[in-house]
Amino acid sequence: MAIAAKIFSTLGNSQSLVPLAVKDCANGAGMTAASSVTSKDEGRDRFIDEFGSEAIWLGGIPTFKKAIDKTLFKAAGLDPNYDVRNLKDKDIFEKTKKYAPNDKIKSNIEKIGQNQRTFKNLNIAKFSLATLMTLGTYNVMTDLKQKYTHNRIKSKLLKQSQENVKAMNDKFLASDSVKAGMNSNFKSLEKIRTGAVDNKNGQEGQPNFKGLYNVMLDPVKNTMVLDGGITTERLAKSRSPQELAGYAIKEGGFLFFMYVLGQKIQSHLEKSADKKHNKNISLDARVLENDSLKQAFADKSIEKSLNDFEKFTNPNAKDADLYEFLHNYPDNMVVDAAKQSDIIKTYKKPKKWYQIFKKSEDTGIIDSRKYINMDSVKNTYKNMSKLYNQYKTSGETADKFFNGVRKLKRGSIMKNIGSTIFALGVFLPGVMLADRFLKPDNKEFAVEKEIKAQLAKENKIV
Repeated sequence: MAIAAKIFSTLGNSQSLVPLAVKDCANGAGMTAASSVTSKDEGRDRFIDEFGSEAIWLGGIPTFKKAIDKTLFKAAGLDPNYDVRNLKDKDIFEKTKKYAPNDKIKSNIEKIGQNQRTFKNLNIAKFSLATLMTLGTYNVMTDLKQKYTHNRIKSKLLKQSQENVKAMNDKFLASDSVKAGMNSNFKSLEKIRTGAVDNKNGQEGQPNFKGLYNVMLDPVKNTMVLDGGITTERLAKSRSPQELAGYAIKEGGFLFFMYVLGQKIQSHLEKSADKKHNKNISLDARVLENDSLKQAFADKSIEKSLNDFEKFTNPNAKDADLYEFLHNYPDNMVVDAAKQSDIIKTYKKPKKWYQIFKKSEDTGIIDSRKYINMDSVKNTYKNMSKLYNQYKTSGETADKFFNGVRKLKRGSIMKNIGSTIFALGVFLPGVMLADRFLKPDNKEFAVEKEIKAQLAKENKIV
């Protein structure tokens, strides 16, 4: 049950990269399959582009951030694990020191307080540099991919031409009449076959690759900015009008289906469950799957937690007071639910260098370095309170009520993921493929067509 809850919670978490990776894999597979319909070389080129960019997208920013933590932050002597957003509220900043998990962390927070400008600038540099370096990595990968595809297609065409010439030679040599009168033509063909052709355009041209496209970066929306940067590079480095049109369709649809459609579908399904079944499924799957919440509903012990938290929903309530409450009342079920949902991060003791395979020990204590979104905590209370009121008026047992809630929650996540996968992995590649077939003389891989024309112009193929 715990594994299922973790899976559904991860897939339903809009802040997690996992559902984005699942959707992107479906998109990459669909795009590769559609491209392979027209050309195996185009399919191979698309595969490298799609899954290479996904690897860079998922691993690039975290890797470069970690490198910056080990260099710039270490040189400045500042803790990179402290969330810069905690500096916005002076009272909360003071409480992050008060509730620091240990004296070393408290000392690091005090040092950050004394160097706030430097710390803020380092964080901006961290987001910006990590994104720029990731885009630079993608730029290099694109150049290498295009050069690899160019050289592979060129080699294939030259080999095919040599085989054609050899077949022609064999046919000529098989005829006695041709043997006597076609020596000069044979020599010409032999020159073509061996590549010994005298012409002014005999030098092999090198691909003209553009440099990295400069984009304005927003450190708050790092992932979306990175996708925007990759989209910009793909359009800018398109090798033909055919590829440009394909990328325009693909990238526009990808950004919409990835970042807009999924959230709208999930919101619609949650509202539908609330309206049709009188069951609020907005809480994290890990919370809804936890039997302790079901038991708290059954024995009404949830009421104390809700009553104790209610005062913080007052518009005049201070976030600093709520922050204090979160630390002092760890057994409150709203606080516990926020921890289960990763709204509140707990402190994990760092492992020793030799404990590579050992799981970090979770102390259960709130890690005061991490940022807590107070609105998300309050929404957790509102959703839990609403669900409890629905349970009381349902007339159902706790078992029956929660079975229905969990079924609706799981179904909403699967429908969300499934519909987005269909849109990205089937519908969007289908639109691109239809665009290729509906336009006249657009089925052939344009890159191969251009290389073939260039080689023919240079008399390197027949």
